[in-house]
Order: sequence, then C-alpha cells, then structure tokens
Amino acid sequence: MPKVRYLMSSPVITISPTATVSEAVRIMADKRIGSLIVTENEEIKGIFTERDLVSKVLAKGLDPEKTTISEVMTPAPLVTITPDAEIAEAALLMIRKKIRRLPVIENGKLVGIITAADLYYRVY
Repeated sequence: MPKVRYLMSSPVITISPTATVSEAVRIMADKRIGSLIVTENEEIKGIFTERDLVSKVLAKGLDPEKTTISEVMTPAPLVTITPDAEIAEAALLMIRKKIRRLPVIENGKLVGIITAADLYYRVY
C-alpha cells in the first residue's frame, strides 16, 4: 500500500493567526484549496477551513475584514499523521475522527497535508 508521502500536498499553504478572514479567503480562492494551516514561528496553532468560514463567520454575521483567523480557526492540537503511514491508515483516521484534512508531521515539522479529496481522486 502506498505511503502518505506519495499523496500529500507539499509545501503546505499556511497563514498567521493575526491575518484576517478576508486574507485567508483570498489565499484559499487563489490556490483553489479548502483550508489553511495556521502557524506562528513554524508551530501549528490550528486550521482554518471552509466549514469554519461558513459556520463561524458567515452564519454569525462577522465582518471578514475585521475578524482574525485566531478568533475562528479550529485550534490545535490537530489530528496529524506521519509521511510514512499507509494511505489506508490515513483514510481510517479521517473516517474515525470525522475530519477531511490531515496535516503531515515529520520530526516535529509540518511537511505536508493529505485530504479526503486526495484519497478519493488519486487512489480511486
């Protein structure tokens, strides 16, 4: 079975917790991605996803120009996986935890991200 390292996206697009939601949305639209890993000094602070945008910003009527990522992100610790884990392990972890994105960590560093779409489109 192939390893996570062969399907993960790298480098990971990240954003600062002090950035605004508007900045995040522009990056996500430009890069055509559904999430950003929130980092500060190379440390993972959380993740900001399309779901966070809808449920924590738009549904609550917050101003994306004034709301910072730290206010609406899903905070760390995040569920992660290593690049040498098998793809099946990643899939099972996503199913069990009901998540669609797994940051990939090697030697304590963020080296990639694997998503449910990666598994679906690249494996099947």
